[in-house]
Amino acid sequence: MSTVYFITLLSALIYIALAAAFAILLIGKLGIRDNIITKAPKLISQLFDCDFCLSFWTSLILAIILAIFFNEMSIIFIPIISTPITRILI
Repeated sequence: MSTVYFITLLSALIYIALAAAFAILLIGKLGIRDNIITKAPKLISQLFDCDFCLSFWTSLILAIILAIFFNEMSIIFIPIISTPITRILI
């Protein structure tokens, strides 16, 4: 693994963690998160109530978008590492 490839994956990890934290904080600030927790079915309500779960799924969605955009499937494994970082940020 070259150094440039490693730095690219590391920067993708940081970008995904920051973007996921921003998205979660934004839906919380707009009141969308509380609205979903009160009105959604039980499984979705529990997902949006758990910061760790929401961090993982948000990071996974962002990673899939990046993987498709850059045509690099190894990016899909980044949410496993970025979830705790996102959780700390929120």
